[in-house]
Amino acid sequence: MDSLLLEDFGQKVDLTRRIREVLLNYPEGTTVLKELIQNADDAGATRVRLCLDRRAHRTDSLLSDSLAQWQGPSLLAYNDAVFTEEDFVSISRIGGSGKHGQAWKTGRFG
Repeated sequence: MDSLLLEDFGQKVDLTRRIREVLLNYPEGTTVLKELIQNADDAGATRVRLCLDRRAHRTDSLLSDSLAQWQGPSLLAYNDAVFTEEDFVSISRIGGSGKHGQAWKTGRFG
């Protein structure tokens, strides 16, 4: 078949726009804390630690001035589980969850 007749076909998404849409539709409040705990439970963690770091760090040596807003404060989250390859694939999906069909996963509820 003539290669000139073939063309790449598939869905294409503007990644920045998609992330922005997800963040704009993300509920305010404690949802992020609930998700961190659900993810730890789903990974089999027996320990979860959250730490609010109220420090703000210097901004004079950043590669870009636009990074200044990310220099603190911050929320640190730790759990003692090890993510599987499947977990890493799942967290790389934007705006979707692979837990809906997994009855044993706490995060299947959203």
